[in-house]
Amino acid sequence: MRNKFIRLVTALSSLIVSGCGTTQRFVDEPKMTVSEPGKSVREAAADLFVHAGPYTVSLCEADQTSRECRKGNPGIGATGVGGLLIPLSLHVTALTIKKETQSADGWDIDAAVDSKVDAVTPLCRTAHGRVVARANDTMAVRLPSFYCNWLAVGNVLVNADFSIDSIDLKGKSFTGFYKITFHGTGNASGSGYYRAAITPAT
Repeated sequence: MRNKFIRLVTALSSLIVSGCGTTQRFVDEPKMTVSEPGKSVREAAADLFVHAGPYTVSLCEADQTSRECRKGNPGIGATGVGGLLIPLSLHVTALTIKKETQSADGWDIDAAVDSKVDAVTPLCRTAHGRVVARANDTMAVRLPSFYCNWLAVGNVLVNADFSIDSIDLKGKSFTGFYKITFHGTGNASGSGYYRAAITPAT
């Protein structure tokens, strides 16, 4: 009986691991380029991220060479399992920055996350995050531990990290690497290369 139980636990663990994505593609501090070479990273970040009102950051999975969105892509994502080993596919298509205040190393932000899990929109609390401009001329956007709930999964804490390897000031866009994880009554992870475009919130 004990051996059967151990085999069952092992099989379930293997299924969970195989169903989850990976964060191995994430690069935390890639070398960064700015479309206007005369600007410092901090100046470029201010030109890109500082707005008088709310703004939207649209996201897509991108090709790392061309830095363009992949065709037919529903946003950046993560895969995993929830509930009674239900396969999950999370897609995040946009962030709406509702509030922004300057901090010592960048800006504190409040963001609403536009996402779907298996075509169902979860209920997520506001993500309190940061845009960080580091002294080594690298940048990141971090959204740590924000709460989400939806029918197939229940309660989870989501973490999203975005490093930045290029800023296009004329096109109001930036690119880099992302990783997303959530843990709780559902578990998932994912990573890759993204493109983000900034527009005023509607």
